[in-house]
Amino acid sequence: MLRVYAREVIEGKYPNGLAYSVHMSIVDNGKEEPVHNNYGLLFARADVNSDNVICPNFVGDIRIVECPAGEADSDTAVCSASYLITGTDLTGDGVTDKADHYWCWSTKDFMEYEEWGLLSADALVKKAGIPLAQIRKSDVIELPGQMEEEIRYRWNPQVSGALEKTSLKFPLARGFGDPVILLWKDDYYFIATNDNVNDIGLYVRRAHELDDLFAPDTEMHVILDKDEKRHLLQTFWAPEFHVIGGELYILFAVSGEQWGPQCHFMKLKKDGDICNPADWEDPVRIRKKDGGFLTEEAITLDMTYVRSGDKHYYAWSYREQIGSPLDSGSMIMIAEFDPRDPSRIITDPVCLSRPLYGFENLCGTINNEGPYAFYHKDTIYLSYSAADARGYLYVIGMLTAKEGDDLTDPAVWTKVKTPAFSFASIPEVYGPGHNSFFCDRNGDWWIAFHGTTGYEEKVVSCGMLRIRYDKYNHPIFDQP
Repeated sequence: MLRVYAREVIEGKYPNGLAYSVHMSIVDNGKEEPVHNNYGLLFARADVNSDNVICPNFVGDIRIVECPAGEADSDTAVCSASYLITGTDLTGDGVTDKADHYWCWSTKDFMEYEEWGLLSADALVKKAGIPLAQIRKSDVIELPGQMEEEIRYRWNPQVSGALEKTSLKFPLARGFGDPVILLWKDDYYFIATNDNVNDIGLYVRRAHELDDLFAPDTEMHVILDKDEKRHLLQTFWAPEFHVIGGELYILFAVSGEQWGPQCHFMKLKKDGDICNPADWEDPVRIRKKDGGFLTEEAITLDMTYVRSGDKHYYAWSYREQIGSPLDSGSMIMIAEFDPRDPSRIITDPVCLSRPLYGFENLCGTINNEGPYAFYHKDTIYLSYSAADARGYLYVIGMLTAKEGDDLTDPAVWTKVKTPAFSFASIPEVYGPGHNSFFCDRNGDWWIAFHGTTGYEEKVVSCGMLRIRYDKYNHPIFDQP
């Protein structure tokens, strides 16, 4: 049996944006097993007002029903899915907002869901093809035993076989966020935002073995420092190593005299030493196709490199009016560029994702940031991070597209509606986010991320995990 429900708000541990969402559990012989670690699975989509400001929505009093399958026609709309989940529209205080309106999702297998949005009672009945009393009757439903097992497998993932022991246990390096690991000419390199020096400068560690990157005696090399002449003064954020056109680059954000991080890159000179600052060319700020900078009034940061077929793309985070009542929240943008001239994009930027779900806009944090790509079985996984970048609510979300797709077309992307990694995933890892992916010397893939060690901790530390795969060959990023 499957039960659907919303949770109670727990101040400092489970706020309304999470609690007022759809949760599920399997009930078997009087025992109840929460699905997805008792973290929300479906969230009411926020509205965007005429000022381009995100207005969160909430859902409660969850119900589920099996509905008839069939094809809709012009006279009678019939639900094409097997199960319909509905909930009342709530304010952030848990009070009913729009009476006689319901948030709705349909599913055939509880693996993927179709959003119906917020519908009036009449519209819901017409689309579902069954009476409202039946739709809203119960919060439990009988499911075939095999379907229950598949739900457990999908949302409480496990991998089979022995897992190797490793010393790379969280936390690895205190005060370092946005970690990136590179295997280059048989050595490993680590770069990250260095909160220990107020985010001033770019620092690199080098080691032959992965474990040794975080040894106490591993040297930190400053490859780019504060520089008034070049107007590199503050917010040296989210540096990433990327090989583009056979050359090694660092993509990063930095501010000048006035705060406002903007996307730059820095190229390693031919046969250069990564740890030698003299072997890096001067930083270059990224421009639009018309030659102007990406923005003059907003902020840009967290730029990453994504490829699809023979095309090359930058994805980054963009935010307008930060800190004001007209704050747009940060959003993921993408554009194509030519690797022969990576200093400018050649298409107009397109928005791929905004923080419209409860796990993305929590407690005043409205972030989609830190995109990074991973490729597996003809699928492009573009991870991103959402919510509080320096707290326990930070999460890793996921967008997917197919290899060869035009990634500037939002229609080719699918946004997973619940986090791939959150504080509910692994005990003692809170706020995992701003991740990257890398391949080790053995050909195994890893995820690197930062997080905190408790609900109230605000100093981030690095962590790393091997990427696993479920029986459907889907990657699992949060397997301890």
